[in-house]
Amino acid sequence: MRILYCLIVIIFFVTSLGQAKDILFDSPIEFSTKKNCKFDEFCKKYIDDVEIEKFIKHELQSDYVVVSLDECIDIALRNNFNIEIKNHNYKSSKYEYQNALSKFLPTLNTTAYIADYQGQILVGGVLNDKFHETAISVNITAEHKLTEGGKQIFQAKAAKYFEKSKKHELNFSKSNTIYLTAKSYYEMLLAKLEIEIYYRNLIERNAQLAYAVSLEKSGFGTIFDVIRSKNESAIAKARLLRALNEFKISQARLANIMGINVDTSMMPCEKDVTRIDYLDKDMPLEAFFELAKTNREDMFAFKDIISYEKQVKNVYYTEFMPKPLLNFQQQFQGTVNAGVRPNYIAAGYLTWAPGENIIMGTLTKIKAQKEKIKSKILEYQDKLRNIEQDIVSSYSTMELTNRELPILKNRVDYSKKSVELAMLRFNGGKGILLDVIQAQSTSVEANVEYNTSIIKYNVSQLDLLYQTGTINAQDIKEKYAKK
Repeated sequence: MRILYCLIVIIFFVTSLGQAKDILFDSPIEFSTKKNCKFDEFCKKYIDDVEIEKFIKHELQSDYVVVSLDECIDIALRNNFNIEIKNHNYKSSKYEYQNALSKFLPTLNTTAYIADYQGQILVGGVLNDKFHETAISVNITAEHKLTEGGKQIFQAKAAKYFEKSKKHELNFSKSNTIYLTAKSYYEMLLAKLEIEIYYRNLIERNAQLAYAVSLEKSGFGTIFDVIRSKNESAIAKARLLRALNEFKISQARLANIMGINVDTSMMPCEKDVTRIDYLDKDMPLEAFFELAKTNREDMFAFKDIISYEKQVKNVYYTEFMPKPLLNFQQQFQGTVNAGVRPNYIAAGYLTWAPGENIIMGTLTKIKAQKEKIKSKILEYQDKLRNIEQDIVSSYSTMELTNRELPILKNRVDYSKKSVELAMLRFNGGKGILLDVIQAQSTSVEANVEYNTSIIKYNVSQLDLLYQTGTINAQDIKEKYAKK
């Protein structure tokens, strides 16, 4: 009786392949019913033979470049647009500082003129009607403002702090690029693994659909089984489509960070995801707070901006100071006929005004600048609190996933064993197809959750390194290479 049942299923399974094929993605994979009629054999061969890279290439219709995390980091550090922007900002601030220093030098100015005089001139009541002379004058002036009452000193200090802040921003942009590259790479890897899981699941669901159609036509199944199988197949296809879309989005996100064409198709070199301990040793939460205070380049930049604003305030105070000025001139004057003779002028000047607009203009500028400094200090404290919040979040995620991973690994093993047992029971005639479906669905969820948890663990550690300002490209690449 069992043999007759299998023969009937084989016959009707062949006739129902067209319906299942409509739901399967357009790919070279096809189902076969050779050897036997067991449900697991309908799809096992094709699940084992899945080449996910070829499938992704076929579905996204683009060639891809196989990349590794260390390669992506190297390219990003060379091409990232944000690093280039910060680099140009730093160079600009460097020249502005040099310009501020140049103001300590004296100014030098030269003027000259030659004038031709001819005609008649009345001198002492006597008319000279044959006058013709060429006058010559050369004037060289050197002037020094003697720091303008200290204004130039504070302007130079302000420019120096501004330059330092831009340098810290440049260094922080490199750390940010390393972190975002690694995070985006892992997101792309996770999307690839989910595509593989959901693709295998789709093959199983289509085999289930073909099987349900065969049973229904042979009289051993119901139309309800067919509809339920179609629904399961549609869900599997939708999940696979979402995974493909997320993979494409993650490619564009990573390519943008790397500074290459955003439509570049990349493929992670890994076949699976591996847990990597990027932190050298366990540390208490408070230690991460201290690391952030002493290593974050963006916080250094913020401190320098506060110092810059304080120097701007000092510049305003110099408006109350007397302004000394030294002036030296050497002149050469004469005519072509009489010759040119030198003369010298040396002078000192002192000007003083009680601030701008009779004190009030300067006082209001100083008060406004003080409030601006207070605001910057509060912004610094708020930024530091946000960093501490992010550290708590990443630390908690790392701790949770570290405890969660063994549990999820056991769940993967249990779900795999559950599928095997459900298959054995079904093939032995002691189980139902619904048990197999539920076991396979649980296995899919377990695998996705386990892979996601590993990615979360890796990224949470990278995030802690980033939040504390200790992320380093060389360390990341070395630990990645040892995985």
